[in-house]
Amino acid sequence: MININFPIIYKNPLAILWGLIVSVYLIFLFIATPPLQVADEENHFLRSVQIAQGNLIGRRLGDFNSGGILPSDSIKFAHSYDDIKGNYQEKVSWDRILNGTHFDWESHKEEAGFPNTVIYFPVFYLPSAFGVEIGKIVNTDIQTSFYLARLCNVLFCLFAGITAICISTRGKIFIVALLSMPMVLSLFASCSQDGPLIATCAVCAALLTRLEDDFSQGKWFWIVLTISLGCIIASKPPYILIGLIPVVLMPLSMWRRTLSIFGCIVTITMLWSLVGVHSSKIPFRISDGVDAAQQAKFLLVHPLMIITVLWNTAKVSLLSLSGQFIGVLGWLDAPLPRWFYHFEGILFIISATLSLLYFRKNSLKKYFAKNGLIFLLFFGTMCSVSLALYLIWTPVGGHEIEGLQGRYFIPLAMFSILFFPNSKKVNFISTKNIEKMEITLLIFSVWVSFFVVIQTIFSRYW
Repeated sequence: MININFPIIYKNPLAILWGLIVSVYLIFLFIATPPLQVADEENHFLRSVQIAQGNLIGRRLGDFNSGGILPSDSIKFAHSYDDIKGNYQEKVSWDRILNGTHFDWESHKEEAGFPNTVIYFPVFYLPSAFGVEIGKIVNTDIQTSFYLARLCNVLFCLFAGITAICISTRGKIFIVALLSMPMVLSLFASCSQDGPLIATCAVCAALLTRLEDDFSQGKWFWIVLTISLGCIIASKPPYILIGLIPVVLMPLSMWRRTLSIFGCIVTITMLWSLVGVHSSKIPFRISDGVDAAQQAKFLLVHPLMIITVLWNTAKVSLLSLSGQFIGVLGWLDAPLPRWFYHFEGILFIISATLSLLYFRKNSLKKYFAKNGLIFLLFFGTMCSVSLALYLIWTPVGGHEIEGLQGRYFIPLAMFSILFFPNSKKVNFISTKNIEKMEITLLIFSVWVSFFVVIQTIFSRYW
């Protein structure tokens, strides 16, 4: 029998503290963020309702719309707070939430369009769909079911985040910093599939830090890693290069297992593309001159345009994308104070510095060789995500990418802990001292973030 040293939670004070503090943070966001006031939450909720009905695959409702057949009141509820979106002067009251229109699951069914979410792989909607189903079972109204869906997302993401911190042997404080960003926690406390997807990426990244120890010897390890990566890439096909990270990290002697993992990932992605995406995918923004096929032809004729487009986008949008990555709440209409973004930047620098203190000189050559290859996969994925938006959301021949948002890069960022050294010994200072520094940094940074978010949410919505 193989003895696997599973990281027990009580031996991970960083995971315990993160879980306790973030629980309070998430409860606040769960309650204080008005219904449907996270980016695309209305359509994510409708997709959750569809999956709760047992309909994993959507349908086309016409040439320019797709979605499914849902209770009419769920559609009305999904759009019942549209007056708040993008309107900073419009506020919400508890009377409206508690005593507003009653939405019933027993209402007649009709077609509902949610083309931007119906194509997503259903796995990361399961927590919120479970919450919706609980609401139906206990005979609550749709709005209460919506909050139950949020709550189930919170519980799943909290568990996955604690698991990732416990498992990880590289950049532990860095992944804590990533998991504590306001944008990440806002998605955790919503109906969006992005929350569970980001949390699962954190777990996958943590598992990849354990490839070289006994933790990876069990069959369950490879099954969980393969299925998780397959679901991530099926949900976000531009992330396909992430599936090659095990190829870089695993020794050549395990090439058969490596190829099997990547083959399974590609198979899951292709099956969903053929079965799930093909049945409900529609073109976006045709009236604005968007045509994916023509855009692809344009790039084939002008291949150097790719460099120009990426450069122009970075030059114009890098600052706003960085802010969105850290946290612009609501429908990207509730920015945090400007000083806070600088604070988060300093936090990441300190977290990275503490993680690099584990570097060992005898692993110099191997460390830089693997990190160089991982960097190429990261850069390729960032370009792939950007160019996907150029194809499906940008008018043909455009000089900048439209529709790009900072949160699209958060799942990729979770894998950045793989750049840090894998060692139990610290240079320059004792391990106990660095653990104390990490705990102090966690407590200070998360509480600062929490109070900033409280101020922002109340100022924006209440």
